[in-house]
Amino acid sequence: MSRITTLRNLILKAKHAYYYSGEPVMSDVEYDALEDELCLLAPNDPVLALVGSSVPPDTMLTKARHAMPMGSQSKVNSAEEFRAWCARNKIEAIHASLKGDGASAAAYYRDGQLVQAITRGDGTVGEDITANALRFKGLPAWVGSQDAGFSGAVRFEVILTVADWSQIDPARSKNPRNAGTGIMGRKNGHQSGCLTIFAFDLDETRDGRSVEFRTETEKTARLAELGFNVIQHVRFERAEDAVAYFQNIAASRDQLPFWIDGVVMKVDDIAKQRELGVTAGRPKGQVAWKFDSAGAETVLEGVLVSGGHTGGLYPTAQLRPVEIGGTTVSNASLANYDEIKRLDVAIGDSVWVVKANDIIPKIIRVTQRSETRQPIPVPGVCPFCGGEVGRRRISSGEAGVIIECRNADCPKKSTGKIRRWIASLDIQGIGDVVLQAMIEHFDLADAADLYTLRERADELAELVTNIERDLRLGDKRAASILDAIDATRMLTLGQFLGSLGLDHLGKRRVELMIKSANGALDTLADWRCGKLRDADFAARAGVPTIGRQIQDGIDAMPAVIDKLLAFGVTVLPHERNSQSGNPAPARTICISGKLPSGRKKADYEAPLRAAGYELVDDVTKGLAYLVLSDPASTSGKAQKARKLGVAVISEEQLIELSTGADPAGVFN
Repeated sequence: MSRITTLRNLILKAKHAYYYSGEPVMSDVEYDALEDELCLLAPNDPVLALVGSSVPPDTMLTKARHAMPMGSQSKVNSAEEFRAWCARNKIEAIHASLKGDGASAAAYYRDGQLVQAITRGDGTVGEDITANALRFKGLPAWVGSQDAGFSGAVRFEVILTVADWSQIDPARSKNPRNAGTGIMGRKNGHQSGCLTIFAFDLDETRDGRSVEFRTETEKTARLAELGFNVIQHVRFERAEDAVAYFQNIAASRDQLPFWIDGVVMKVDDIAKQRELGVTAGRPKGQVAWKFDSAGAETVLEGVLVSGGHTGGLYPTAQLRPVEIGGTTVSNASLANYDEIKRLDVAIGDSVWVVKANDIIPKIIRVTQRSETRQPIPVPGVCPFCGGEVGRRRISSGEAGVIIECRNADCPKKSTGKIRRWIASLDIQGIGDVVLQAMIEHFDLADAADLYTLRERADELAELVTNIERDLRLGDKRAASILDAIDATRMLTLGQFLGSLGLDHLGKRRVELMIKSANGALDTLADWRCGKLRDADFAARAGVPTIGRQIQDGIDAMPAVIDKLLAFGVTVLPHERNSQSGNPAPARTICISGKLPSGRKKADYEAPLRAAGYELVDDVTKGLAYLVLSDPASTSGKAQKARKLGVAVISEEQLIELSTGADPAGVFN
């Protein structure tokens, strides 16, 4: 890679981090040195002319269409099936590559610059993750030689390596695939820099034509030449060598730096792949050979019932401890009570347990029924509150498979709903252990009680999170948690209603219903007045079969909603575009760098919009305000703002703006 290409990459990533995330990856001095060096080597380089981040702030997770569909692969599950595939298709040379256990995505480049990254989705339409992808390790922001920038698409797997997983989740409470996928889709981009990409496919364009590669091996070499991380791969001339490779990988995969779930086998000759064609959307010239789920026989010794945040009661098997895939398994999923009936399993039976997708232990069959077996009873009352139970209704109105508690005041529901609120609003720092300690010490009854903790900051800092080791939260973590809670005091309708933990009502559905209702669900009062019980209105809002259930859920939570409002949570009404005349354009505000409170730009977007302002990324003529941690700063942005006559203000003044106040000395 040439020095100019390296400089372009570093500058583009630094620009993005500075303007988009507010979390600079280098100092102003380091950045200026890079620009100065590029200016010496290439005075007219197009990267030098770019201002701000190339990624609009509102594109994250919007729907985006792939230029070329990302299809699925057929699977084989044994050496016999793999050999049969080779024989049936008269395959000779084979390109074998590790199948990373992550999330697939594609990146699109134009004249060298990364312009968009999209998740796989359904293969045709995914979600735009460009804002986060620019921080991924191994994904260049600029690709190509000094004079000829790369254009085309690169397909890759987004992976959280074992090392990075250990750093961000020392207790390994999740598996790296789920943790990585969650990070990849965060709107605030938190921890995106911990993710690594491994490229596995390429569609390159030169002079308006697609480049023809002869083999998969040649294509993979080109990916490496362009500067992408490439997944481990080998070329074999014989099927038996590929079988031996798979078996070796299966036996040693625990030693790899990231999780994999199999090996992808492709016909190395690309012309041969085209000749074989596609069946049901799956190319016949490649297969995914996945590892068997590890399994073992053990005895079902008991069943525990756990409760979900919406009242669902879920049976969990207690097993005689057994080793599966290098770990000791003592609990396994039984899914629901209908599944128990289907398996005809009882306490005392010998059962076969596998790790579904190599992660979640699950009973798949009974191997021997004990003469002293004890039936597993379906709960007649809620084991947590003694309340009435019944089968959850599904969208058709019929009874589903889930047994649920019908008591609105069940304490297990309250705990689950607090956890749901925290997860939905991405309140950082409150994991399960900390939350349980907070619930026990502060007697938290619902999510609203989180907003009373600021008054008990000293107690929070002394909160014991591990009695045996006498571990306490500490001042720094307590302050961080309180700041994260305070950052959620101003919420949109979608954020507020979609985080309450109600059946059928997530944030996305709230937004869709608001749009469909065309002005009739624009305020919290609209949602609380009972209109969703009307069948015609529910149909107009896009929920013809579940409108009444959604209204029941909202009406069952008046105390929690009122407490949230009383404790300082503000729910912003939905704003609609004016349908007549030409409304005055919103005044613009640019927030740059880290803010003293630790809040992100996104935290201010909704309240500022409600106050008539729009957040932008660049300092340009016509900007109303530039917000800096230190308004007296002499940074490049601050100097540019002053030259353009733009007021430079503090976060404290920004808060006044977001509440509609006029900060002293700011307005003319």
